[in-house]
Amino acid sequence: MDPVTRPQGREGGTLGRLDDTLRRLARAMLLVAGWGLLLLGMLVAVDVAARNTIGRNIGGVDEIAGYIFAIGISWSLAEAFYARSHVRIDFLYQKAPPGLRSLLDVSSILALGFAAAFLAFSGWLVVSGSWGMASRSASVLQVPLVIPQALWFAGMLVFLAALLVSSLQACLALAAGRHPELAARFGIMSASEEAQEALGAREEKA
Repeated sequence: MDPVTRPQGREGGTLGRLDDTLRRLARAMLLVAGWGLLLLGMLVAVDVAARNTIGRNIGGVDEIAGYIFAIGISWSLAEAFYARSHVRIDFLYQKAPPGLRSLLDVSSILALGFAAAFLAFSGWLVVSGSWGMASRSASVLQVPLVIPQALWFAGMLVFLAALLVSSLQACLALAAGRHPELAARFGIMSASEEAQEALGAREEKA
């Protein structure tokens, strides 16, 4: 994290370390989700090949695909937030003064945090219910539903933790009037920032 975006003051200590840990965890979960999708693609290819050659499919591929997609989405949310990849309408945002933009950034993080908390709470109700009733999928695989549900829930917990830490950092930065820090960490990416990010990714691949 560069000096501009690193939290300043006391919150840069414990909160900064926690934020760094969550960022590393979010990146690792994103990579796992990506590998899961890659393996799913290979599994689908094998299933299609088996169907066309021996006239039989593997069975349960569609069910496994549903689990992998759901888990992959939840495990990607935290990294999408850190990368500022979530979509927001910005045609008025860019014209607002720095103070108002900071207020809008904090408001959006808090609103997203409430949504994540609701999803995490709802997910916990589903996971605990499946655990208590020992529920299994109504398919040939008979998968214990608590397994994919718990993995999905883990992604939502990391997403919620990322939002809680970032919300606290954003509120502290707003109270201190650190508008450049807020814009760099939580604001909508400008066209120049997106171009620099694309060039950086291209150089890394090269």
